[in-house]
Amino acid sequence: MEVNRTIPPKWTKRFKIKLLIRIGIIAVILLVATMSLGLWVSSNMLLSPSFKGVTKDFSHCLPDTERYFGESCGNLRQTKEYSFQEVKFFSVNGYVLPGWLIRAEDNGGPPSNSAIMFVHAGGSDRREGTKYIGMYHRLGMDVLTFDLSCHGEAPCITSGLSFGERESTDVLSAYHYLKDQYDKVYAMGSSVGASSILIALPEMPDLESVIAENPYSSFEQLIMDAPESKSLPDWAVNNLIQLTKIRGKFDGQSSPENSLRLSSSVPIFFIHSKADHNTPYTQTEYLEGIYTGPKTLWEPKQGEHSAIWNTNRTDYEKRIKEFLK
Repeated sequence: MEVNRTIPPKWTKRFKIKLLIRIGIIAVILLVATMSLGLWVSSNMLLSPSFKGVTKDFSHCLPDTERYFGESCGNLRQTKEYSFQEVKFFSVNGYVLPGWLIRAEDNGGPPSNSAIMFVHAGGSDRREGTKYIGMYHRLGMDVLTFDLSCHGEAPCITSGLSFGERESTDVLSAYHYLKDQYDKVYAMGSSVGASSILIALPEMPDLESVIAENPYSSFEQLIMDAPESKSLPDWAVNNLIQLTKIRGKFDGQSSPENSLRLSSSVPIFFIHSKADHNTPYTQTEYLEGIYTGPKTLWEPKQGEHSAIWNTNRTDYEKRIKEFLK
C-alpha cells in the first residue's frame, strides 16, 4: 500500500511565509547590528582622533606628521632647536598637565614680560606649536606649548576628547599659570584648541588677544557639516552626535558660539582657509559675525586644516605681526 506524502498547498504557503518572516527579522537584526557597530566605531574616532598621524609616543615620528610639524615632528628634546624648560601645572579638572616653556631670553633674545600659550588641535599635542616659536620670539614673547588632557603625555582620566568642554578648563588653567609670571598673556589655538580658547574666553577678560585658526561654532555643527556626514541620513548623524556625547561624558552646551556672546573685550584674529575640507570656513565667518568685540577675519584661499602656516609662512607671519601690533 502506497502512502501519499504530497504536502498540501496551504502548508507550503504557510512555510514560505514563515521563512520569509524569519529572513526579514534576521536581515533587520543584521542591519541594526551593522549600523550600531558603524556608529560605535565612528564615535571612537571622534573621541580618540589622530591629527596628521600623531601618536602619543614623542619618539615616534611619521613622515606625514613631520611634514606638518617640522623636523622630528617638532620634538624639541630631539632637535635641540630651542632651549626650553619642562614644566607642569595643575588643571582644575583634577590632573597635572605637562608642557614646554620656551623663553626668548634663553634663546638669544631679551627678557620678556609677555607670553603666548599655544593650544593644539584635537588628536595632536604640544609639538604642533613648535613651528611658531621662532615667530613669537622675534615678536618678543615667551611661548608655552602644552598637552591637553588625553593628548600627548597628559593623563586621561576621562573619556577622551570633549570638543572643548574639558579642554577649555585646561586652557583656563594654562592662562592662570602664565598670568602668575607675566604681565601680558596671549593665546593661539588650532581647531579644537582655538574653540577651547573661545569657550574659556569669558573667564579670561585680561587676555591680551586671541589668534583662532579654523575653530568651529559647536560640536553638533562640526559633525553635521563634516564631509562624512553628507552621505548619511539625518537620523544616523543625530545618533552619532548623541552617542559621542554620552560616551565622552559631555553635553555640548559649552561651545564657542555660546561663549562669544558673553565676551566683547578681547581682540580676536579669526583665521580660516577656504580650502579647509575638515571644517567649513563658514563656521568661522559665523563666529566672527556674532562677536561684538574687536576682531579681524582672514580667509586665505590655500592651506589645509590647521596647516595655513605651512602653505605661506611669510604672509602668515606678516599678518600675525600686524594683528599683534
